[in-house]
Amino acid sequence: MRDPIERWREQGVEVVIIGNGTAGFAEAFREDFAIEGPLLVDPELSAYRAAGLRRGRVEAASPRLLKNAVRALRSGARQASVQGDPWQLGGVFVLAAGGETRLAHRSREAGDHVAPETIDEALGEEAPPIEDSPQPSLLAPVAEAIRPLLDVSPLFSFDRIGFRRHALGFDPRDLEVDLYGRRALVTGANSGIGYETALALADLGADVVLLCRRREAGEDAMRSIRETTGNRRVQLVRLDVSDFASIDSAVRELVREPVDILVHNAGVLPDERIETADRLELTFATHVAGPHRLTRGLRDALEAAEAARVVWVSSGGMLTRRLNVEDPCWRARDYDGVRAYAETKRAQVVLAELWADAFATTRVCVNSMHPGWADTPAVARSLPLFHRVTEAILRTPAEGADTVVWLAASPAVEGETGRFFFDRKAVRTHWVQSTRESAAERSTLWKMCEDP
Repeated sequence: MRDPIERWREQGVEVVIIGNGTAGFAEAFREDFAIEGPLLVDPELSAYRAAGLRRGRVEAASPRLLKNAVRALRSGARQASVQGDPWQLGGVFVLAAGGETRLAHRSREAGDHVAPETIDEALGEEAPPIEDSPQPSLLAPVAEAIRPLLDVSPLFSFDRIGFRRHALGFDPRDLEVDLYGRRALVTGANSGIGYETALALADLGADVVLLCRRREAGEDAMRSIRETTGNRRVQLVRLDVSDFASIDSAVRELVREPVDILVHNAGVLPDERIETADRLELTFATHVAGPHRLTRGLRDALEAAEAARVVWVSSGGMLTRRLNVEDPCWRARDYDGVRAYAETKRAQVVLAELWADAFATTRVCVNSMHPGWADTPAVARSLPLFHRVTEAILRTPAEGADTVVWLAASPAVEGETGRFFFDRKAVRTHWVQSTRESAAERSTLWKMCEDP
């Protein structure tokens, strides 16, 4: 884009470049690329947000990225130091003298620049506005066709390779959405998938409330998300989802306004059995009883929203276990943290289905999902051997959070409820018949959560 700038200026076109670094960095950029004319900085990302530009999250999966990098290198461009948010995507806008938008190109991954010829066309005196909307990859039909064949096992499906293969079938228009005015609550939002979910929702313009057990970690996450997205409508409410008193206290504050999005993400995987103040096993309290109580407490606020969405972040590990309502708190069994985790993640999927039924006459939709194998601090801390063996193929936290964000925000899943998703696709909840629960067991789980 640098080369035709002088020609455009000779035609009377004013070219303004905006970056998200500091003034000193802009001067270095001007010198490196021999840029003349207005060069502005927007470290608060105010102009970026007003223009509808966004951060990249999972665009590294795009097959176009390598081509963009090669093209840049061939043109003589070299990656220098980075300031501001390195994941912030840019765009190109052509405005007529009267303010009419002739062209609006919003980048969808690094290096996604509009062709100078397209800008020339938009600069024509009688040029009509150019529609520049993202389109699915040409490989999308192939990716969707082979997905059932390659997803028969977790290997090359739950890992990074699986995500990038599935991402070829994603429609980039699904998250071309503005969440301004919508209120999103995310539990366990200070790290990992919860942090990336809160970050993405804030980037899409939502008012985000981080529900975190540790106040200091939550404040750090809040500051980081505000600085990264430029969205100041990010708040923190302390909540320990394993503690009923903490839940009830938070609900009294949260229920004052409608809740558009509720993400149950907080998770634990302890090595030994820990009993909470409410005399529940910690994993069951954190994953099952606590989120159920929170949903029940926020029911009026969810129903007060125009079309609320509740997302339960489960785990692929639940596919190996069946619902346990005989001894969910491990009072009669020798404790096994991994099995406790998988059993409660199975319970989350069942609860999501039951809550979908409970909200059936409302506009509240409830779904569950699993993120695959993501490289989060919780995995590294709780499953060190698994982490060491699989580290090279684990998904990034942002990749793990992608379907959470999609379920929470995308018009593509409007009205969908009571389903289980993986990489933006509804999938089966049982791989083998022996993991299926009975209607009586489902009813018992609900009663157990209502009166633990």
